[in-house]
Amino acid sequence: MSPDSPSARGPQDDGAVEAPPSEEDGGTRVRGAVEGPEDRGGPAGASPREALASLWRSRNDRLLLTALAIVAVAVALKAYVLSASSFVEDDYLFFAAANTGGLTPEYLLDLYKGHFMPGAMFLVYLQNAFLPYHWGTAAGTMLVLQTVAILAFLRLLWELFGRRWALLIPLTVYASAPLTIPVLGWWAAALNAVPFQLAIVLALLWTVRHLRTGVTMYAWWAAGAVVFGMLFSVKALFLPPLLFAFAVAFLYPGGLVRSARYAFWLDRRYWLGMAALSLGYLALYLLRQRAGDGSEGASVPVWEAASGLMRRMVVEVFPTGALGGPYVWRPITPTGGLVDPLGPVLIGAWIVFVAIVVTSLLLRRRAWRAWALLAGHLVFVDVVPTVIARGHMYGEVGADPRYVADAALVFALVLALAFLPVKEERAREHVGNAGEGHDRRRGTGRVRVGRVAGAAALVVTLVYAGSAAYSTHAYAQTLNGERLRTYLANARASLAEVPDDAGLYSRAVPTDVVLEWNGQRRLSSYVLAPLADDAVAERMYAPEPATEAYVFDDEGLLVEAAPTSRVNAFVPAEDSDCMDGWDGLMSWSVWEFGGIDQVATIGYTSEEDSEVGVLVGDEEVRADLPAAPDGGYVYVPIEARDTTFALFTDAETTCVTWASLGPLSPAADLEDEEDAPREGVEGDGSGEAEGSDGKD
Repeated sequence: MSPDSPSARGPQDDGAVEAPPSEEDGGTRVRGAVEGPEDRGGPAGASPREALASLWRSRNDRLLLTALAIVAVAVALKAYVLSASSFVEDDYLFFAAANTGGLTPEYLLDLYKGHFMPGAMFLVYLQNAFLPYHWGTAAGTMLVLQTVAILAFLRLLWELFGRRWALLIPLTVYASAPLTIPVLGWWAAALNAVPFQLAIVLALLWTVRHLRTGVTMYAWWAAGAVVFGMLFSVKALFLPPLLFAFAVAFLYPGGLVRSARYAFWLDRRYWLGMAALSLGYLALYLLRQRAGDGSEGASVPVWEAASGLMRRMVVEVFPTGALGGPYVWRPITPTGGLVDPLGPVLIGAWIVFVAIVVTSLLLRRRAWRAWALLAGHLVFVDVVPTVIARGHMYGEVGADPRYVADAALVFALVLALAFLPVKEERAREHVGNAGEGHDRRRGTGRVRVGRVAGAAALVVTLVYAGSAAYSTHAYAQTLNGERLRTYLANARASLAEVPDDAGLYSRAVPTDVVLEWNGQRRLSSYVLAPLADDAVAERMYAPEPATEAYVFDDEGLLVEAAPTSRVNAFVPAEDSDCMDGWDGLMSWSVWEFGGIDQVATIGYTSEEDSEVGVLVGDEEVRADLPAAPDGGYVYVPIEARDTTFALFTDAETTCVTWASLGPLSPAADLEDEEDAPREGVEGDGSGEAEGSDGKD
């Protein structure tokens, strides 16, 4: 069967209207029967039933078996990386946010550090509801999605080019790409990037099928893939333009202008629908940004930072990672290694990249379109959103490979498009280049290569695979998964055995768990509460006065806490056993702290039960003082931030021997404080201590 002709009329180069190409002179859509015998079959069909039947028929196909072996090896390497990783940084903040609120529109639709990702937030909510901080489930879900994306990419290649052994090259490039490894190993980043990669592949696959067959079902599936991507990544805003550019460059006949006119004439409804998706998503994103407090979302880039960021992304990170590097990941951060390639590696990557581009241009006339597609993706999908979101920070942010992870997929596709003609090109060549203009003698510009060139391609592919595998292994060595999993295991066990009368007070988790710049969001009461049952979690969120204080140490263990004596700590004068006050009122000038981790610690002696009032600024908290003839302590959480700290007690029954204001620390960590507190006089602030914790 010849290529089908569209039923509509198509545009002519001079602007007049002519009948579109007929079946005799070639059409714009290619049907399955145009394929040669070697093109038939494949790893999937149009429906699940057909896919299974096709797989069964192809069970002895050496090409398919080889492709699946490549996928299996790549997935095994990714699983190895995930085994060395664990939850870190934003992962904790995701769980904490899901634990503090319900499944509400605000939770799903709020921006997070510029990201609009309701689909990701929904997955986080499910994970937190059933298996909070369970790395196997979280990592396994992302690994499955990544595997599906690779298999779908194989199907896309087969759909575009037919059954060709050459398909194994771009398949290997994507399946093994080191650029996709860091983003997979960090759960918070994988929630954006992995579903987006899958959305790209599925949208391309179903767009190709729709444009070739005209079947409306495929149009709906392609739109669904785009919406799926938009649920996880802001970058999906640019997915419809990517689909259009790809189709115009390689599926419609003629030059780019003529192809665009064909696209609009033949598939106007489809492309207008895609444009509506992008515009609607953009409007929704801007509305959500305006609904926030302005701290999340787009920002005005600073030129120095933005230019440094762009240079690192495009000049250093992408070419190095796309071609199997960087071999050495540096610097190493809590989320893993970044890409700051060694000079010889960067130069070598550019030499290889330029050689690939030049070779493709010599072999295929249309190869330039493929590289233009890659350049456009890098600029508009990767660089522009990153500059808008991060261009006000510093250029070193561009060394993070997760910002160009999806470019590895596009690079693999472009590599195939630069060297192989799609079925449309082969069909038009078969019927004399109908639709390519008035000169039907032109070919597709492809040069048939011999066995020597094929062997060279095989060697280059194997070298790439080896380089990529080494870089993947090297990246796994930069991860701190065992330490982080131990931390969570300790916290989980500690929260299962909390004393009933203990006060659970906040303390910042270590910087290799959540970075310091997250402020109050890195407190243990926020990020570790998902591990506790509802009652204990409530004690963490709203701590109450207690006579025993506990905090989490840097190993994740719940341990006895004590106040530091280095700041905001006060003791009686040298010749007095009790703090001097005016009818039980004591007051000091203090350094400001504030927040849920601020605790007033009062040491005292009392023959009978009493009461103490703590005042910081305008906030007042009252607490009971149990009888303590031999001395005792009470810990009173108070969040106000002010320079005045005051206590008032019953002077007749209570002797105050210690007063401090600030965060608590593990008592064992304070044993090295050597000097005793300086004597203080209430009211003048001179009682700030510089020595021991003041507790025996």
